[in-house]
Amino acid sequence: MERPAEIVVPVQAESIKVARDWVGEVLARLGQDAYVAKVVVSELVTNVLRHTESTAATVRVIQADEGTVIEVFDSCDVLPAAESADLLSEGGRGLAMMGALVKEWGAQPLGGGGKAVWALLPDGAA
Repeated sequence: MERPAEIVVPVQAESIKVARDWVGEVLARLGQDAYVAKVVVSELVTNVLRHTESTAATVRVIQADEGTVIEVFDSCDVLPAAESADLLSEGGRGLAMMGALVKEWGAQPLGGGGKAVWALLPDGAA
């Protein structure tokens, strides 16, 4: 892939499935398994929906030297952090779960506002 594959989705519940299916199609064209990538994009787009006032999210798939990277961009400046959730919590485990599946992940602020959250997928398990 010479340049990143990219899709912009509105921030609504239906877009989680749209983004997940799109990532699956992109990775299928590359001959890669998409299970982990679908979990990652589901978590990241869900977080945009639940924790920001963004109206759109951009999802990008990049083939880098280190491996396949999933990026999700939104207009919120607040950077995410994985938190510990107690046994009775209804949420708060998504980023920790995602972190256990990927090589590494992080977030960075964008110069014009907003942020990018990214995850480097494990070898052979995009």
